Amino acid sequence: MPWTPSITVVLGLALVVATGCAPGGDQAAPSPGGESVERTPDEVAALACGDGVDVLPGRVDGLTLTGEFAARVDRGGDGAFAGTVKLTSTGAAVSGTTSPEADVYVASGGKVVATPPAKDSVGASIDLRPGTGREFSARGSVRGCAAAEPLDAGRYDVFAVVVVNRDDGPAVVVAGGPWPIEVV
Repeated sequence: MPWTPSITVVLGLALVVATGCAPGGDQAAPSPGGESVERTPDEVAALACGDGVDVLPGRVDGLTLTGEFAARVDRGGDGAFAGTVKLTSTGAAVSGTTSPEADVYVASGGKVVATPPAKDSVGASIDLRPGTGREFSARGSVRGCAAAEPLDAGRYDVFAVVVVNRDDGPAVVVAGGPWPIEVV
């Protein structure tokens, strides 16, 4: 099957999310004042450790992202947790290509402290009509950014991101959260 631009874009975004690097290999970094660097809409889908979650879109006209996650996760073992998110069209139809899984970030004090686990997936078609939705698996980790050690016990916020590379326009980034999670 030949590569199409939409699949290439999804794979590129997955690489950005998995590596924490912006296109061209530049590491995303906070500014000297500790604030997040201003990003383009495509880069919003690639938050890095220490970035502020305030760069996530608060609302996207015609699309909502709701989710369910366990209230608690054990910091032992591999630190993995799972949930589901649902992308719903509340407005116009949306079709294109997306990742089969949402990206899940863990934050504390408004800053990313754990990024999504690496994924090995290809783009999947999505076709939402008004009033319809699609569920995505949403895996996260409580392995922190610093040396991949487990996060300290305590309360954190979970955010999920789904990127749709639309057939008829630019990519749209839809974020949901915060959902509370307690690390025990």
